[in-house]
Amino acid sequence: MKGRAGAWLLLPLLAALLAGLLFLHAPGAGAVQGPVVEPTPAEEPGQAGKMTVIVITGDQVPPQGVPIPSSWRDIEPEKCEPSEEDWAFIRDAATNLSEEEKTRFVTEVREIYAGESTLSQGEQDDLLGRLGYYLIEATDGAGTTP
Repeated sequence: MKGRAGAWLLLPLLAALLAGLLFLHAPGAGAVQGPVVEPTPAEEPGQAGKMTVIVITGDQVPPQGVPIPSSWRDIEPEKCEPSEEDWAFIRDAATNLSEEEKTRFVTEVREIYAGESTLSQGEQDDLLGRLGYYLIEATDGAGTTP
């Protein structure tokens, strides 16, 4: 894992070095240039900076959105329930915890997921942050700090 993380750290450095070398050999790269003055956009009607403004006057009608079909309004989103295999994966991912701590951790996360946790919001956020860390580490996201 560390070898792969090191390679990912070296790639941007090598790319920057290559870009620098290409820039040095570009025509006019060593020439001294004066300050570049960018023209300011003219204050014209219908423009604000780099955006185009639609001006509606008189009897013009602004664009309308597309109505949502009534059959779509009653669709309830599906809540994906983690399987026992998912919970076992989370338990195995918490490699720096003892067996008792793993059990307590998974139990608390399950209660948070079910909306039954008695922990404060801050404690819940901390546990969910740790869960994210364990999942990243378990899926080869090395180099991420908790």
